[in-house]
Amino acid sequence: MSDGLSIQHVNVMVDDLTVADAFYTEVLGLERAPTPDLGFPAQFYRVGDFQQIHVNQLVDVHPQRSHFCLRVDDFNGVFERARERDLIDTATWGKVCRLPSGVMQAFVRDPSANLIELSCAPDQPVDDAVFELDFVDPQFDEDYRSS
Repeated sequence: MSDGLSIQHVNVMVDDLTVADAFYTEVLGLERAPTPDLGFPAQFYRVGDFQQIHVNQLVDVHPQRSHFCLRVDDFNGVFERARERDLIDTATWGKVCRLPSGVMQAFVRDPSANLIELSCAPDQPVDDAVFELDFVDPQFDEDYRSS
């Protein structure tokens, strides 16, 4: 396997690009990237320096469990914006939790029901109030509490 191997982009189909754009920019905080004319509504978003999410408005089937994961530098902010909009999904993979490695794991649905996993670095501080929510499993949090 090549050391230079990486994922350049993930492609997501949506029902309404305008609504999806608000989710990807306002909730996830992604920056729009230059997007070529593809002959249908589309918007690309930057993920780090070299990766993108390509969002296309085309009729398609949205799978239940298939997802991609974004490691975010502001888990608290992204999580709160998703929670305020009732976008947290616990039905598919279970409650929001901190894994034994220290990484947070939460799943959200975009407005077209695409599943996105949110995670953060193990040492990223997470608000204690998050672990008081009934849809969050505090099981592995004790080792990482800030207080």
